[in-house]
Amino acid sequence: MSNNEVFKVDNGTDVILTLLFAGGRRKPENEEIVGNTKLVKLMFLLAHETSLKKYLTDFPYDAYNFGPYSSQLFDALQALINAGLVKTKSSDSEGYLEEADRFHIERQAIENTESPKTTIIYSLSSEGRVVASTLFRSLTQAEQEELTTIKRAFNSIPLRKLLQYVYRKYPKFTTESVIREYVY
Repeated sequence: MSNNEVFKVDNGTDVILTLLFAGGRRKPENEEIVGNTKLVKLMFLLAHETSLKKYLTDFPYDAYNFGPYSSQLFDALQALINAGLVKTKSSDSEGYLEEADRFHIERQAIENTESPKTTIIYSLSSEGRVVASTLFRSLTQAEQEELTTIKRAFNSIPLRKLLQYVYRKYPKFTTESVIREYVY
């Protein structure tokens, strides 16, 4: 079996790696993604607006506190972190919507405390870059372009604008949102 057969995108976990590898407006490749909410919404858009949806059937989405949410996506992300392919770092966040850690958000929403809010920033480790670049190259040219288009269009815009886009286009995923009024 050749490397190309071994490293070929065939599930949502692979798509997470290719999304992290893809370029955006700030970097030609491996542009970091700031926050859980942004990562989830980018993956949601890949599943709903691109041909990559065929790889993303293992990430079902439900309406949740911040719009579309998939617990399976977070399980896969945690596995990638545990495997050393994805790195995280924490950063102070500017406001409630920029907050990334879903557990931290929910706890703060319930307790309404004034504790510092943090955002998790995701990027690929050096090992992750090797795996992700191979996976990215295994995609068709059209799939690479779709992935890069979504990342370029939505990764560097303010989270509120991304949420407005998702909330307006996919209202059935906002029925449980605790921030719907703020987003609009």
